[in-house]
Formats: sequence, C-alpha cells, structure tokens
Amino acid sequence: MMTSVDFGKTPYRVGRLGFGAMRLPTLPDGKVDFELSTPMLRFAIEHGVNFLDSHHFYHNGQSEEAIGKAIKGIPRNKVILQTKIGMYNNYKEKDCWRLLEQALKKMGTDYLDFYFSHSLSMESYLKHNKLFLRFTDKAISRGLVRYRGFSVHDKPENIKEFIKSGEFSAMLLQYNILDRNNEEIIALAHEKGLGVEVMGPVAGGMLGLPDETILEYSPVKVKSAAELALRFVLGNPNVHVAFSGMSTLSQVKENIETASGTDKFSASDIRKLDAVFEKRKKLLNLYCTGCGYCLPCPNKVNIPRIFRLYNLSGVYGLTGKAKKDYLAMNPEEKVSSCIECGECEKKCPQKIPVREKLKQARAHFEE
Repeated sequence: MMTSVDFGKTPYRVGRLGFGAMRLPTLPDGKVDFELSTPMLRFAIEHGVNFLDSHHFYHNGQSEEAIGKAIKGIPRNKVILQTKIGMYNNYKEKDCWRLLEQALKKMGTDYLDFYFSHSLSMESYLKHNKLFLRFTDKAISRGLVRYRGFSVHDKPENIKEFIKSGEFSAMLLQYNILDRNNEEIIALAHEKGLGVEVMGPVAGGMLGLPDETILEYSPVKVKSAAELALRFVLGNPNVHVAFSGMSTLSQVKENIETASGTDKFSASDIRKLDAVFEKRKKLLNLYCTGCGYCLPCPNKVNIPRIFRLYNLSGVYGLTGKAKKDYLAMNPEEKVSSCIECGECEKKCPQKIPVREKLKQARAHFEE
C-alpha cells in the first residue's frame, strides 16, 4: 500500500510517489500515445498514486489532455491535480484566464487543486508575481483553484525569499542523490508549512540505467539505481512527494513498489553513502564546481561538461551513462581537441591541473 503523508498546512494527504506527466509514451510523430498513457496513469492511480503534475506546454499541450482521459470516471476527490503557467512569457491577465480555462477543460475538471508559477526566478518574481497573485486570488475565490505554489530552478538564496514571502502553499524543486544543493531549502519550506514536492528524483533518468556500479555503494540492498535514488529522496523527512516522469508501465510498477515499501534510507544510511562518495572524490581529486571560468577554450573543448561526466563516473559509479554522453559530444568539445595551451589553468579558481585531468578523462572515456 502506498505510503501517504500530510501535505504541509494544506488539508491534503498525498502519496509519496507522484506522477509527473512530462515523459509519457509517444507515437512516432511525437504525439502522446493515449492507448498506452491512459492505462498507465490509471494503474498508478489504482495503486495509490494520487498526485498528478502537468504543465500546459508538456507534450505540446497534450499532457493535460492525457491526465483528463486517464481520470475520466474516477471520483474527483481521489486525485490531486496540479498544473503550471510560465509567467516569464509576459502573459497578460486575459492570457492567464485562457490557459487556466484550457487546463480545466483538458483535464475534465471544475477545479485544480494546485496552480503553480512555473520555473520561478527572482527576475520573474519581481516582474510578474503581483499579476500571478492577483489572478490566482480571483481564481481561488471563484473555486477554480484551491492553492497556489511555484516550481523553481533558481539559486537557494532566491528560493528562500519565495518561501519566506508567505505567498505560496507548495513548491516543486530538484533534489536527488547527485544534486543536494537544495537540502537546506527543503528543510526551511517544511518548517514554514509548505507542501514540498521534488522533481528529478532519478536525475532525469540518469539513475535509471541497470548496469551502473553505484549499486555497489548502497548501504542497503536495492534492485536498481532507480530504486536507490527514489529511496534516498523519500528518506528525507522534509520531502512530501517525489514526482517521477514515468514512460512505461514497468517504471510505474517499480516506483510504486519502492514508494510502498517500509524500508527507507535512514540518516545513518545517508551518512554512510556520503562517506563513500567523499572518499571517491578524494581518490579522483577533481573538485570541479562547474563554474565555467575556464571557458571559452580557444579550441572549444567543453571542460566543465567533461569533468562533470568524469565525476559522475569516477565518484558516483554512473560509468555507462557518463561514457555514452561523452561519446555523444561534438568532436571539437572532446579532449582530443585540447592543444594544452594552459589558458584554462590560469583562470581556474580551484587551481585544478586541467590539462592533466583532461588526459585522465580521455583515457577513461576513449581508451
């Protein structure tokens, strides 16, 4: 049975696994395959996934429609519906109403449980948030929307300001075993009573490959890297729901099994995992922050990307994914374009011996 929790200060109880409808199965022409997506979504709902997330531009507008087809005939109080609007598009209030009305029609519902300002940044917050608040206040008063929130990719210090504003009931942000920059922000949001939603629990599919050696580092027994990743996110007591963009029924079944299990990562388990990663970081001795100060390279070598992939392989054991992504890079971006001029080393604030590390990366990926 899917574990559920209280969702911040709202009256909702949410299943720990949410369905992010952004990677639904598609036909060769790119349109959503409703014959596959509808039973997949219904299976998830029947097995405890009660929170569905969308956006009006996911799948060129068909994501909301796919949810509407899937929930048809299901009692409305059995599902929690969430979609978003990109205020950064300089929408006028009439545009906001048009998109909301379209979402309601596509989903076949009289109201949305949550309506989010998509990918909120400090720039869009200062420029467009007053309109978003005014519009959603009216939508809430008319019973078309229950609560508002935001999704975000901004800096932690900016996200902190959005939380402290008291204007939102929920937030959606990235957090996973490879990206823990928002850990303190998640704790703050939980403390302030916001519903905390996580996107990218398996790092955009990066942790979904079956052959990765990251499994060897797990302090608890897991079947796959995806299970390890999801259990890590759900092990954070400040996270209410993890949205996974699932494309196949097998992914749905595996994630439901993980979210329904009683075994969770404890604080001790996470410390053990951190210790493994820290030890491997020291062995690799490549503390690249990805700041990009080494760029532009005279020969167009993409140094930050190469080092990121090298770290993914050497530190986290995501060797298969990292090598595949490296080999798919443009030829001029690879290490073979390096002429060892040393310009990058002069600019690196971490004082990384870039040329030496590039040679190691080339040997790792190409030889």
